[in-house]
Formats: sequence, C-alpha cells, structure tokens
Amino acid sequence: MGSSGSGRFSDYPGTKAKDVEGDGVGVAGGASGVDKCKQAFSCLLEDVGNSDFYSQFKKVPIVGDQLGIVFDKKRIFAVDVNGVKVGALPTALNYLAACLASGVTYVGLVKSSAEKPVPIVEADFGPQ
Repeated sequence: MGSSGSGRFSDYPGTKAKDVEGDGVGVAGGASGVDKCKQAFSCLLEDVGNSDFYSQFKKVPIVGDQLGIVFDKKRIFAVDVNGVKVGALPTALNYLAACLASGVTYVGLVKSSAEKPVPIVEADFGPQ
C-alpha cells in the first residue's frame, strides 16, 4: 500500500518551498484562527501489514485498543501502549510533526480493524 498524500514533496518534512519573487510582505498562510494541533481527527493507518505490531503479533489491534502517535524523523506512526508501531499516518497529516515537536500529545482509540483481505486499522485521535 502506498501513501495517500497530495503527491507533492511538501508533504514530507524538511522540504523547502522554492524561492518566490516579491517584496517580502505578505500574509501568513493558514491564518484561519483554528489551531489544527488542537483538533481531533480520524484516519486509516497505512502499511499496517508491514508494521512492527503485525510482524511481532501476527494480528491487528482490536476495536477499543488505545494508541498514541510518534514521529520517528521520517514518518508519523500510531503506536500501541508499549510503543510498538501499528501503522503510519497518511502524509496529509504531516503537520502533526510540528504539533508533536511543540509538546502536543495525542491519544487514540482503534475504531475498526481487520486482518483480511489485508490488515487495516482505522482510529480516532485527539489532543491531550
């Protein structure tokens, strides 16, 4: 399974926008007044079948299991209560890396999961 990002390199942390001409005065983007770090979200985890959790236990977490979120300097992952990676969050949620770096933590619950035809996990997350 692949990522479900926008297909732009800007989905990945550490990429820089190309230089733009101008006088240097402008309005910051995303100034909607809503702090995305404080919003709850749901997502379908990626690469669950290749995850440490599935490799170790040969199963997926069950509905109601608690999850957390970590950034391993490459991707953002959902982890179980012992820190074992369950699956990667979609690259569209890469903004969470900045939230995590600023001290925001997230707790989640498995909303649905299945092992067949392919291992999948869907979870709801919220800031603490």
